[in-house]
Amino acid sequence: MRMGRYTFALLAIFMVAAVSGADYSEAEVICANKRAGDLKLRPDRCMRNENEIDLDDIAEPTDLGPARWSWLGEGGGTYWYVPPLNLPAVMWNTSDPANYSPVSDQTVWHIESYADGYFFGAVVAQFSITPPACQYLIGSVTPDGNVFISFNSLQASSEDAVTLTTGTGKMALKDGEWTFLMQMASGSSSVQITHWAYMLECTPDEECWDNLPGVQRGVEEFLANCEAGQ
Repeated sequence: MRMGRYTFALLAIFMVAAVSGADYSEAEVICANKRAGDLKLRPDRCMRNENEIDLDDIAEPTDLGPARWSWLGEGGGTYWYVPPLNLPAVMWNTSDPANYSPVSDQTVWHIESYADGYFFGAVVAQFSITPPACQYLIGSVTPDGNVFISFNSLQASSEDAVTLTTGTGKMALKDGEWTFLMQMASGSSSVQITHWAYMLECTPDEECWDNLPGVQRGVEEFLANCEAGQ
C-alpha cells in the first residue's frame, strides 16, 4: 500500500538524518523519483524526474492504477535489451530429449506505445549465429507490475514451422532502476528455446545504444531488421 510505503520511507529518512546529524532545516518539499519511487528531501522544489509528495494525500491509501507504467510509451517509447550476464539460454530438441544445448539470445524491444496497462512495439531477436528475426510484441502489465507478453513473428512461414513465443514476468527494481524480469519459451513441437533475463532499459547516452552485448551492433541498427521487413 502506498501509505505504508511512503510512511516507512519518510521515517527512514528522518531517522538517518537524526543519526548522521544532517541539517534538513532548509528542506521544504519531499520528492519521489517517478520510476524508482525513492524519496528525497529538497530545499525548494523537486527535480524534473520527481513528483512532489503531498503529506495530506498519504493519510488514506490509494490503489495503484495503470497510469503507473505510462512512462513505458512516452516520448517515443522505451528500449530494452539483454545484459551480458543474461545472454545464455538453452535449446532443447526431441531428437535428444535428455540433453540441451546452450545458445546466446540477444533480444531488443522498442515499446512504442502504452495505453491503460497494454503496450506494443517492435522486437528483434538473434540466437547465437542465426540471422536476427523481427517480431511484434503485444503485452500487458498490471498495476502491481505483473507482465505477460506475446511475441508475434512478422515473417512468412510454412504451416508446420509456426512457432509461438510467450513471456511472463514482472517489473522489478534492480540497482534502483525498473527492469523487466522475464521468462520466455519459444519453439515448435520438436525444438524449443527457453530463457530468463533482466531486460534493462537502454538510452542513447549509454554504451548499450552503440554496442549491444552479444551482437556488437547498436540498437537502431539492430531494430532496422524490422524496418527492412526481415
